[in-house]
Amino acid sequence: MKRNWLALAASALMFATVASSASCPWWRAELGSGLVTVNADPFFTSFEVLGVSYVIPIIFALNVGLAALFVASGITLAVYAINPEKGYSKHLLSFGWKRPLHVVIGFLVVLALLLYAAPAAVNAMVRGLAVPTPIAPLLGSSTIWLPRGLLNIPAQVAIAVTSNFTHSFFLGVAAAVLSIAARAYHRRTLRAE
Repeated sequence: MKRNWLALAASALMFATVASSASCPWWRAELGSGLVTVNADPFFTSFEVLGVSYVIPIIFALNVGLAALFVASGITLAVYAINPEKGYSKHLLSFGWKRPLHVVIGFLVVLALLLYAAPAAVNAMVRGLAVPTPIAPLLGSSTIWLPRGLLNIPAQVAIAVTSNFTHSFFLGVAAAVLSIAARAYHRRTLRAE
């Protein structure tokens, strides 16, 4: 009896990704020294302002839906991996292998839109405000210079911004890569037969 070990490994990584995201977001940005912290994750997104954590209900609902979809994909890949020769297995693989790829690419696209397009839109709509584009670096550190005279303060204020991807993001990427490899392995074994 054949097994698709790549699909089983992808399934295990998918479960590990969701579990890891509960304690460590995929991407974290910090403005100032604890002034504002953004914890961006497809499964749990939160914001901290001066140490107080905030969760936006609509984003939380989307996060729960994505987590459920990700876990369902992991379950279907695990069922497929155990018996890939059944007639229904191809449908399970078709459902399961795409979801990690969609989640990773979707997360990166939304993150890039928020960092690059949102500040440009704010600058176009609000005159006199100069939000830097990107508002925070995708990876690394930078400085945001607030415009002189903002809030009637005659000095120019600089805020340090640091951001990084965490191990949870790389678990998600590894799950996506393994799911693609599981699909390629399935296609190769079908051609061999």
